[in-house]
Amino acid sequence: MKRLFGAHENKLDAKGRVSVPAAFRNVWKATPEMTLVLRPSLLEGCVEAWPLPDYAKFQAKVDALAETDPEHYALASVVYSQAAEVELDAQGRIMIPAHLAARAKLVDAVYFLGRGDHFHIWAPEAGRAFLEASCAAAPKIAFGAPAP
Repeated sequence: MKRLFGAHENKLDAKGRVSVPAAFRNVWKATPEMTLVLRPSLLEGCVEAWPLPDYAKFQAKVDALAETDPEHYALASVVYSQAAEVELDAQGRIMIPAHLAARAKLVDAVYFLGRGDHFHIWAPEAGRAFLEASCAAAPKIAFGAPAP
């Protein structure tokens, strides 16, 4: 599968629908009925959007954990109870469920950030702040700490 690149801002309508950026939709040209799994991020204050085939790989890892492990229960609870499958409509929009929109504080607009095999959906100010912090941290992560 092609990768999801770029940062884009789109309006959220009163029904909770938002147009997925054309650059992201182009990744699925060969798959007219693309299903996405939306879930709250495990690390950040956003919604993660995963193409179903990629999310299935993540689910397999969760399912491989021992069912008797309390950490498995916690992770499986988030992965399954808070997630929602959505499909792009004819206009290239998705419906963001109210519980996910509320958790990520999505109101009038959303900020999409490509993450390779998935993308983030942020409130615009929070998404820009996350991207700015990531840009500041990236050189150190990629090349190690600068010499003193």
